[in-house]
Amino acid sequence: MDLHKRKACIAILIAILSKKSVKRKRWVKNWLQRRNDFTHLSLLNEIRNDNEEEDFQYYYRMKEACFDQLLQMVKPYLTKQDTCMRKSISAEEKLAVTLRYLATGRNISDLKYSVIMSPAAISQAIMDTCQALLHVLQSYIKMPASEEEWKDIAREFGERYQFWNCTGALDGKHVQIQKPPHSGSLYYNYKGHFSIVLMALANAKKEFIMIDVGANGRVSDGGVLFYTKFWELYQQGRLFLPEASTLPGTSETFPYVFIGDEAFALGTNLMKPYPQNACNSERKKFNYQLSRARSVIECAFGILRSKFGVFQKNINFEPSKVALIVATCCYLHNYLIKTSPKQYLTSSWNVEKQNGEQLLDLEPTHNRNPPRDAKAIREQFCHYFNNTL
Repeated sequence: MDLHKRKACIAILIAILSKKSVKRKRWVKNWLQRRNDFTHLSLLNEIRNDNEEEDFQYYYRMKEACFDQLLQMVKPYLTKQDTCMRKSISAEEKLAVTLRYLATGRNISDLKYSVIMSPAAISQAIMDTCQALLHVLQSYIKMPASEEEWKDIAREFGERYQFWNCTGALDGKHVQIQKPPHSGSLYYNYKGHFSIVLMALANAKKEFIMIDVGANGRVSDGGVLFYTKFWELYQQGRLFLPEASTLPGTSETFPYVFIGDEAFALGTNLMKPYPQNACNSERKKFNYQLSRARSVIECAFGILRSKFGVFQKNINFEPSKVALIVATCCYLHNYLIKTSPKQYLTSSWNVEKQNGEQLLDLEPTHNRNPPRDAKAIREQFCHYFNNTL
């Protein structure tokens, strides 16, 4: 070791040895020790006792029965043992603070005063609860595994939106995050903020049947889809899509297709609108029919944003944890649609006007040349909508 390195090591050692240890004034703040007296659960218990169901729903974005059911499901995964040093945070407290955070998106340093927990404990509770919720709700987002399941989805699209042989509406949404340290422009998107991308496929009931979340906002529009597990299965022919079939009023066969907006490349099983500068009256009708059916994914994202306030602000966690939070909201979205659709879909909890904000905000495509088969299939659908419906 040369002289300069030796002197540097000695200086560091002296600094460590001479550093005075900081003596903590107390183990925990007094008001945190009285969590049971001041926590928001005391207020919620009073609301329960007064049978104020509407207030309970506004606070957690769900009915009391749904909260209790979720609590029973996650309790085995969140319950910890008390120690001689302190009492553990109960499963109910962890679920309550997580749902309140997802519903409001409040800053954790602010949230601590209503839930009476330290910021570190809140962050850990949110992560633990999200992981538990994803585990117990894993069956609520399920990719169809057979031709019959795809046909059921297509039947609903046909009955509700008159777009037959549609197996799902596909789109993506940028979820705003705080700039991760030392990330440069990796997460900086074309809209001018930092984000990760939620890619999702929705059925006619506005339920997610596939989600992929975590791609950095800088990834191109095509890359967001093409690097998903969904696209890998599609390319390998492992989605079990049905064979082409006839549509009502015609003997001509049509393939089963996913529908998206201009952000995606046209394919034999992926339809998108005609460009505006190449539209005639017939193509405009096709675009209308496609956009009408595709509105389900717009509505799904809109409901997700209005019910879960965490989407209305920058999420101040590292990207992998943001992906966990976003996925949890998507699973809760499906759970609440299935268990209490009337309250979840028609209530006005925290609904904000979008003020022209584009919910489906992937970057438009440029100069892509789709295969001839894909163009022919789109023309086939266009002819059907103009001459059969």
